[in-house]
Amino acid sequence: MDFADQTVVVTGGTSGIGAATALAFTDAGASVVITGRNAEAGSKAVDAARARGAKVRFVQADLAGTNGVDRVIEAIEGLDRLDVLVNNAGTLHRAGALETTDVQWLETMQVNLNAVFFLGQAAARRMTARRHGVIVNVSSDLGLVAAAGTASYCVSKAGVVQLSRAMALDLAEFGVRVVALCPGDVLTEMLRSSIRQRGMTEAEGLALLSERMPLKRVAEAGEMARVILFLASERAAFVTGTEFSVDGGTSATGP
Repeated sequence: MDFADQTVVVTGGTSGIGAATALAFTDAGASVVITGRNAEAGSKAVDAARARGAKVRFVQADLAGTNGVDRVIEAIEGLDRLDVLVNNAGTLHRAGALETTDVQWLETMQVNLNAVFFLGQAAARRMTARRHGVIVNVSSDLGLVAAAGTASYCVSKAGVVQLSRAMALDLAEFGVRVVALCPGDVLTEMLRSSIRQRGMTEAEGLALLSERMPLKRVAEAGEMARVILFLASERAAFVTGTEFSVDGGTSATGP
């Protein structure tokens, strides 16, 4: 897949799925803008990409606040062109419906759903003018099936799926595609943090998660990155307005 001369924005691009995706796009020839909260992590990500000869830059932005969203929108509006937006940044509060605080709920919606909409809207305005572009919104298997103890996360990720469908219909006449990616368990820092919150070691948590997976393992971030590249490429030119599950079969298992 060739993304030479294309420009890609990846939010949450300093670690996990976002970092793997940013590197995959640069390896495919794209110029990439990555965003993230941590300046040090951003600097390391840029150095790693440039060491491979990649064209990449970092925008520090905490999407939990409107100022962070505005900073990324400003970066999008300042680009010469925009071909792909990957809305990957996300947050997870492990709390059930009775325990979720106002702050946790609002932060989850701001990062996982509000930012996805407003950044997608800004990107779509650039893309529709050229009648070309792809938006990949990273949802979750928990956007399709619920799980106890993650109320705000499940709702926000389900919203991403429905938002992707609705935006795809609005943008189809302009040649812009919108797709939701629904990963299952992926070995990222978010997953490691979730395991620690459960009071388990990483080995214990991964063993437990793997046992309930049909493929008997969790995914690597690079596996998600390769699917994102496919969805953004011309090979998926007829794919829009749908969710793409990459969850090792968990959403197919039923109750």
